Amino acid sequence: MNSEESFFERDLVLVGAGHTNCLFLKMWAMKSNSSLRVTLINPDPISSYTGMLPALVAGLCAKSDAQINLFSLCRATGTRLIIDTVKKIDKKKNKILCKTGRIVNFDLLSINIGSNSIPLINGFKKFGCSVRPLAAFQKRWENFLDSINEKSSPVICVIGGGLASIELSFAMDIRLKKTELEDFKIKIFESGKAFEKLSPNQQRYLKTKAKLRKIEIIENTTIKEVINNGLVQKNGNLVHADFIISCIGPQPNDLFKKSKIENKDGYVCVDETLRVIGFQNAFAVGDCAHFPTAVDKSGVYAVRQAPILYKNILKLFKNKQLIRFKPQSDYLKLIVYEGESAIFLRNGVAFSAKWVWALKSFIDKKFIKNFKKLSEMATKDMENARSNNKKMLCGGCGSKVGNVILESSLRKLSDPSSKHIVSKIGDDAAIIKFNSLFQALTTDHLRSFTKDAWLQSKITAIHALGDIWAMGSDPEIALTNIIIPESSNDIQKRTIEEIIDGANSVFGAEGVKIVGGHTSLGKELVIGFTLGGFSKNQPKTVDRASVGDQIILTKPLGSGVLLAGEMRFEGEGQDLKNLFDAMSKSQSSIANVLRKVANSMTDITGFGLGGHLLNIVSKSKVGAKLYLDQIPVYPGANNLIAKDIRSSIFENNYMYSERMIIKTTANTDILFDPQTSGPLLATVPKSKVKGIITSGEKLGFECKVIGELTNGKPFIEVL
Repeated sequence: MNSEESFFERDLVLVGAGHTNCLFLKMWAMKSNSSLRVTLINPDPISSYTGMLPALVAGLCAKSDAQINLFSLCRATGTRLIIDTVKKIDKKKNKILCKTGRIVNFDLLSINIGSNSIPLINGFKKFGCSVRPLAAFQKRWENFLDSINEKSSPVICVIGGGLASIELSFAMDIRLKKTELEDFKIKIFESGKAFEKLSPNQQRYLKTKAKLRKIEIIENTTIKEVINNGLVQKNGNLVHADFIISCIGPQPNDLFKKSKIENKDGYVCVDETLRVIGFQNAFAVGDCAHFPTAVDKSGVYAVRQAPILYKNILKLFKNKQLIRFKPQSDYLKLIVYEGESAIFLRNGVAFSAKWVWALKSFIDKKFIKNFKKLSEMATKDMENARSNNKKMLCGGCGSKVGNVILESSLRKLSDPSSKHIVSKIGDDAAIIKFNSLFQALTTDHLRSFTKDAWLQSKITAIHALGDIWAMGSDPEIALTNIIIPESSNDIQKRTIEEIIDGANSVFGAEGVKIVGGHTSLGKELVIGFTLGGFSKNQPKTVDRASVGDQIILTKPLGSGVLLAGEMRFEGEGQDLKNLFDAMSKSQSSIANVLRKVANSMTDITGFGLGGHLLNIVSKSKVGAKLYLDQIPVYPGANNLIAKDIRSSIFENNYMYSERMIIKTTANTDILFDPQTSGPLLATVPKSKVKGIITSGEKLGFECKVIGELTNGKPFIEVL
């Protein structure tokens, strides 16, 4: 496996998580101490295996059986994962421009972005659904299934009459029959002749099988328009449809035309070694590439290109002669037909049998299982490390020192009393008063929880700003404190630029200027910011909460356990992406609303909701009631808690339970979960709550009332 202590000299960037690039990473995982830093850029956190899509649609397998979790794959292989969409490739400057505006540099490049199936038909983008990308299609299919009931008579129309269309139709037929629907229809529309790439015998066989399943195939029919409830044919006839799918075959992306890279009808041109024409340090594979000889846009060829790509990247890196990819003229096709039967197609032959389904199932499961083995191997490595008393340390706020230790140590601090210092230990930021102006000062840093320095910098900036927002101040200045891993000068420069760009993407929008800082080399990535903010009004300190105040959170809890789960190869990729999106969102707008009405505010970080709320009730000399079922939690967090996954600071945080009266039988562990870029917590007079919730909805925040402050000892009653 790749070492965490590699000394990186150059950047290899993989654009797209198609089959070839994913298989490349699997091969690359066994190469230790490489000097190439590998980065994968993909818009989604999962990669769907095309071979298992029909089984997934048919309900014959689970999502995890048909998808590769890219967070797990990249962690297991030591790869940097960037969830983003590539908008343009600058081959002269060796730079990639992403949708977020970030720049990614490369020395070597492999492009495997696949294709789409969106037809140039009026109304399709609004009312239709493309089978590509596969994950998006699967979600639309599940939503469609949820919308129907036993009284429904749904009509599904599939545009395109190729092999993928009939297999998808067979799969949908299997799934719909499981719902006990008796009255449904599936129709396939083809502008020419259906299955024209197959032999006459295979064509007849598939049409016969379709007829037996009452799947209607309409040939020589052009679709003119897609409307809300159907298809309009070229002759003007309207065909009713409840679900419209395009399965017309691969269609090119516009990336190569935008990037002015040589292409044929939108597909990037490659030579027989898979190297991009006119691009000495780039390869392209899979559906997005145009090979010199005719090659189907098939997952079979994409899989067989992986070893060639792997060898040629190594050879190009060492300035050796590249080898050629030699595609075979025909290949075995196995397609889902019934729950325990599949169709065999090769060399003009066509038949179905149970053993064909067993063969297909074995091949498909083995493909996914080989990726899962990487995570299993990495998990064993971690277990071996823990058996040697090497405790796994979480990233983000999960790596904080426990509050019990801090409270003991902070007694050593000198008396902070001064005519200029108006804050106390326990507030989110130090407050210094000059004449009528209040200045808030805070510092924060985060240990690496992702190899994506740009993303970590952005989240760290928002995390640090939380202290300023919680004090009711306007942030203005920042100092950086950065530790980056040892690497070549080029990699160091790129990493620092990514950190600054990530920070500026946040600070620029907040009117904050970076005015200096400190940068050094170390074992791992650590990013920190010292911030200064100003206010003419009295700061929102934690000692001003009042009895009767409602306790409000601005976003969910659960970041600690989700990040801990990702380190252990647990959790869903989409849940991680949703978390990072939420952690990357500025809270300045809702903070501006809260500071006008809140009696006290804080941001929930390393000590969890329990620790930070106890700080407020202790300093304000009030009690609190928490309604556990009202506390918002990120999707996937409770599942990980149920698996007994906890952040490394959890046990320290759990000590806060000694000052809680827990009256519920539900699991309360979410109260002690450390938060990175966590929610703001505000105590607000009851009369102001409705206005906050309304304002929050307009600003994109689902503010939740999770409890209230009571008259009594500084304890929390959990109900």
